[in-house]
Amino acid sequence: MNVAELLRDPPSLHLDETGRATSWRLADDVLDFLDRNVTADSRTLETGEGVSTILFALKGASHVCVSPNEYSVQRIRDFCDAHGISTDRVEFTMTPSDIALPKLKGLELDLVLIDGGHGFPIPFLDWHYTAQLLKVGGYVIVDDTQLWTGHVLKEFLMTEPEWDIQSDLHPRSAIFRKNSDGGPGKEWLGQPYVASRSDLPEPGSLRKAWELLRKREYRSLVGKMSRRLLSR
Repeated sequence: MNVAELLRDPPSLHLDETGRATSWRLADDVLDFLDRNVTADSRTLETGEGVSTILFALKGASHVCVSPNEYSVQRIRDFCDAHGISTDRVEFTMTPSDIALPKLKGLELDLVLIDGGHGFPIPFLDWHYTAQLLKVGGYVIVDDTQLWTGHVLKEFLMTEPEWDIQSDLHPRSAIFRKNSDGGPGKEWLGQPYVASRSDLPEPGSLRKAWELLRKREYRSLVGKMSRRLLSR
């Protein structure tokens, strides 16, 4: 089976709200990006599961699928078995991503697909923990950017200097390339998206706040900001 055959008749791997089998899958242009950029030498990870998981297996990547959805994972296994697609290099982590991802150590990933839980704050946690494992030059795909959480994560990454947007596949997905380390864990003054949407003090106070951050005097900074807010 090749990718064209997989997409011609995609399997129903999920259950909708009525309990009927359906397939919630990535848009074709995202699946095409995976087909072009994932090889047997790739180390990949996705939160969530679906046709993308079958594609990662089909490409022979060393893949981690983080999903607690037992029904869908079993459907993926059954489909792969029936079509001669090996899942030997696919590791299914049957745990919610906010529990599983902080425990991952030692991985060096080439590509991350964020497509698991979409409720706050799960997509942000998925990015936070996987971005630290992604190689410089690797890709992160944010799916379901039509939802508030996905949209905010996309808008945030578009302003971060450590990330370059490769494709804005509006309205559903966005693909970013990591161009340097140092993104996760920065304070808010180093995050343009947060700073530009915050009620900042006057310029002189902002310089003082930055100096406190540089010296790691966080308690002093919090005290100054609290006193300013209480004085309003």
